[in-house]
Amino acid sequence: MKKRILLSTTLCYLIAAAAMAADAPGSTPASSLQSPGGGKISGAAVVPENISGATVTAPDTYTIEGLYKNSAELNKKKVVVHGQAVKVTPGIMGKTWTHIQDGTGDKNKGTHDVICISAIYTAAVGEMVTVTGTVVFNPEKRYKLVIEDATIK
Repeated sequence: MKKRILLSTTLCYLIAAAAMAADAPGSTPASSLQSPGGGKISGAAVVPENISGATVTAPDTYTIEGLYKNSAELNKKKVVVHGQAVKVTPGIMGKTWTHIQDGTGDKNKGTHDVICISAIYTAAVGEMVTVTGTVVFNPEKRYKLVIEDATIK
């Protein structure tokens, strides 16, 4: 368990360092490093997950902007998104709501932030996280797009 936590923490720091390096003067801006295919970062990856040696296909990884652009198609599908926890509110309907941002999307349109709802997982504000969960898109609600049953690492 400690090795898994250490690995997750190290990975978050590496992602943050790479993002800061990409924004350094004379380097390629982070916004130009995003994929032109609607925000999808990579396809499904095969990851060894269970003890029996079988492999499990991981869900697709998206930017927050990509989630909004493809929200109708991604509704009720499992996705992965990386970002920084910018607001954490526990105790809403017995769950914790964590807002994450990754530098993509449009603040004026409200497509720069996604809420990840979890009954057991949480993050600290400022922490780099990887969220896996199910997209719920409902254009009639105040929060049009959320990630439910979120696993936050």
